[in-house]
Amino acid sequence: MKANRLLVLLLAFCCASFKPLPAGSPMIIESLSGSVTQNEINAFKNHIRNLELPPPDSGNGWVFGNPGKLTEACGLMYEVSHDKEILDKMIALSDDALSGRDDILPAEKGGKLMCWTGKVEPVWPSSAPGKLPAGAGVEQGATLGHMAYCAYLILQTPAIWNDKVTIGDPNNFGATYKERALKYITEGDYVIDNWIIPHFIRTNDHNRYYFPGAPNTYKANEPAPWNQAWLLTDGFTRLALCHQVLNDDPARLAKYIAIAKPNIDWFISTAIPNRSAMGSDCRIYPYSLAQPRGTEDTNHFAYDSEGLVLAYNSNLYGLKPSDLLPFANTYIDVVLGTVKDGKFAGRVDGTTGTGHGGGDDYVRDEYIYWAGIRPDAYQLIGSIEIKTNKIAQSPQITARLLWEKNRRHLKGL
Repeated sequence: MKANRLLVLLLAFCCASFKPLPAGSPMIIESLSGSVTQNEINAFKNHIRNLELPPPDSGNGWVFGNPGKLTEACGLMYEVSHDKEILDKMIALSDDALSGRDDILPAEKGGKLMCWTGKVEPVWPSSAPGKLPAGAGVEQGATLGHMAYCAYLILQTPAIWNDKVTIGDPNNFGATYKERALKYITEGDYVIDNWIIPHFIRTNDHNRYYFPGAPNTYKANEPAPWNQAWLLTDGFTRLALCHQVLNDDPARLAKYIAIAKPNIDWFISTAIPNRSAMGSDCRIYPYSLAQPRGTEDTNHFAYDSEGLVLAYNSNLYGLKPSDLLPFANTYIDVVLGTVKDGKFAGRVDGTTGTGHGGGDDYVRDEYIYWAGIRPDAYQLIGSIEIKTNKIAQSPQITARLLWEKNRRHLKGL
């Protein structure tokens, strides 16, 4: 019954049949079923080959912007293809990010900015370039997560460990692939030890993520908003996976899990049960527990969704599909199930507002992961992306959709 209703919605919103992309489009999806084709892989490679690296002091660009999203896209496509050229692009992006960390980037290039702590910190300032004091918080976990993802993929490919990195080593981060991976992990741990744990982990309150008080002025003494909390959890999760593969530091691995898990449980336990129009189990919750009357919007819910799926896929926290299903239902049955003026709902309760709550006419890349929890929604999601012409120019959408296509093919779906 649920699948039939989704198909009705799909037909109402967009054409269910595949429409070819315009001639010359950089990226393609030839079909939503079967194995990922070499043409699809080559089109992705051709697209990313021509993309220039962003300025290293891109700050929040590594968190919410195209630099961070492109890094993730390369990782997903490397998982699909095992093509070293794609991995090399991911390494180039990770190098670019690491070289732009405020304590590493030379002052003449925009680095060495004083943070709100009164010191130069191992962060990627979230404030505008050159602004003082530089802003930074728990969102730093996203940048750590991208680099640790790159490291993890290298560690998963022992055959290349001792090979020299094809793009060279202009920053002296490690000449071989394994050396480069170890550098990303070491520097990620350094940020955790010297920025995250001293300022944002309440060890006397179940290791929950809180912002500190003065001299910090951003959400002082408040719990981290859920989307930012998940960005931090992404960093812990990806670094923990690296240490699990290396089996090099059991104490650190245990500490990362012990910090992230209570925050995951906190999110799941405080979300309020809700029902969709079709009767599925869903959830509503605020942007932050500091603002309990508000309702999470679909801009921020995207990062909550991504974080939940990454945590589940890691097998580190004992999460079950039943823990994630209400949130998948929330997006698929409530958000996608509510169309007004050509846009899907802008909030998790099915309402729409303005700004971040204004709704979208496409599926944000992070939400594509929900097709793994709700396989019946895969065709719906893929067809929306095709109908709205997101495949050609959005590496993050194309990569996530091809990654899901590959996962389904390997499972025989």
